[in-house]
Amino acid sequence: MKSYLLASLTVLLACCFVGSVFAADSDAGEVETLIFPEKKYKPMAVNNGGTISGVVKFEGDVPEMKKLEITKDQKVCGAEEKFDESLVVGEGNALKNTIVYLIDVSEGKDFDKKTKLEIDQKGCRFEPHVQIIPLDTRLTMLNSDRVNHNVHIFSVINTPVNKQQTKNRKKMPLAAVKKAEGPVPMKCDIHGWMSAWVAYVPHPYFAVTNEKGEFTLEDVPAGEYKLGYWHEACGTNNEAPAAVTVEAGGTVTQDFTLKLK
Repeated sequence: MKSYLLASLTVLLACCFVGSVFAADSDAGEVETLIFPEKKYKPMAVNNGGTISGVVKFEGDVPEMKKLEITKDQKVCGAEEKFDESLVVGEGNALKNTIVYLIDVSEGKDFDKKTKLEIDQKGCRFEPHVQIIPLDTRLTMLNSDRVNHNVHIFSVINTPVNKQQTKNRKKMPLAAVKKAEGPVPMKCDIHGWMSAWVAYVPHPYFAVTNEKGEFTLEDVPAGEYKLGYWHEACGTNNEAPAAVTVEAGGTVTQDFTLKLK
């Protein structure tokens, strides 16, 4: 009888493990990811580096932004209307929240250590909607609302985050991560409509487009590169990244036009 119970328990644990791996793989497969360099990035001084800049625009009929249903903490969360931010298109079809980055850079400038890496929970929404986070650097979650939130980051490669941030805790630093990953979805388990993305990156040549669809990568060492993009609703160009040549002290313009995937 004892042997039977042990055998049954072993099978049950094995099934749970396989199920967990399958679920993780399924979730990861639903999200198109960034491409990170195979070799470890080497920070170095960049003299007379170049600049890559451009504008990302949306092509096609712009769908009406979906109004979000506020189901909790109406006084704070319902003070203003909220809309799904998976596709934010501005004047001239400018596409916000697109990550543009160098796929194959192996060495270059270091991260700016003075930059504050924060995501605010304000009005029951995450700001910014897409955040770039250097490896080995802490992200600080802010709570500008007088309500409780729960920060849930669904990492697969790194350790997931699932922490409550009470209304009295204005700042909550999260542990730094060691491995490149993302973008990774982030939710608030208390307010289900709240969503955002974080990307843990190994080098500083990443940018997120602003409300005008603009991006800039500065101090790029002279050379030839593959330029990639990622957008929540429009996908990636992983299979056919743009080729750019950066000359010392020069400026390269590379625009993108994206469609819904």
